Amino acid sequence: MANYFVQYKQWGDYQLRFAFAKDVKEKFKEWKGYTVVPIPVSKQRYQERGFNQVEGILEAAGISYERLLTKTEVEHQIGKDRWERLALGQVFAVKGKIKAQKGVILVDDVYTTGATMELAKQVLSENGCQNIFTFSIAR
Repeated sequence: MANYFVQYKQWGDYQLRFAFAKDVKEKFKEWKGYTVVPIPVSKQRYQERGFNQVEGILEAAGISYERLLTKTEVEHQIGKDRWERLALGQVFAVKGKIKAQKGVILVDDVYTTGATMELAKQVLSENGCQNIFTFSIAR
């Protein structure tokens, strides 16, 4: 998995977004009626990479999603230990109104410490969102 994400995210092999498409599509059949929200990348990271890796995977699987969150500029998390990741302050903001029917499914590529998901859940919750679930490709 580590090699997959290096090749997909760091080397920009965008065709790898299809690697998990069938499995992701199958899993999301269980979540009909939920609003799918990908974890965003910062503007700088998007410019460097040219794509949001989570959105690429969702698009390859034919899963529609809403960009409800924005992310501020932060350092790469690669190489940071658990405590450095957990000490990260709030990096997300809600963009627009949340219109989730049943709830929200936050989607990220890799779950390492859970800090990213917790920060995203916190900001959504503070903006009135209930029933927040998470989904990651790898852990």
